[in-house]
Amino acid sequence: MATSTRQRMTLVDPTTEPIVPDFAGAPRLSDLKNKRVGVIDDSKVNAKEYLKELTDLLDERFGIASLKYHAKPSASKPADPAIVEELARECDYVIVGVGD
Repeated sequence: MATSTRQRMTLVDPTTEPIVPDFAGAPRLSDLKNKRVGVIDDSKVNAKEYLKELTDLLDERFGIASLKYHAKPSASKPADPAIVEELARECDYVIVGVGD
């Protein structure tokens, strides 16, 4: 005996609208000469070495007035909001480094 089944299918449109952030980025610096630099290390392999090379290069080319370094405990965790606020207050610009 043959049975006939009808399966109902629903088509879904997978497109989305762009997500617009609720904030504007910081104003651009006119130059990098003798600025206070903040660094957030994501704690992945080679991030520390990469950031050291980068900050050495920035110091050589532009001079660094001060360097504030923070290493996250894990790449999968966001930086502590208190640290981000501190870096925003005390630095002219901040670099977030990703290793691997």
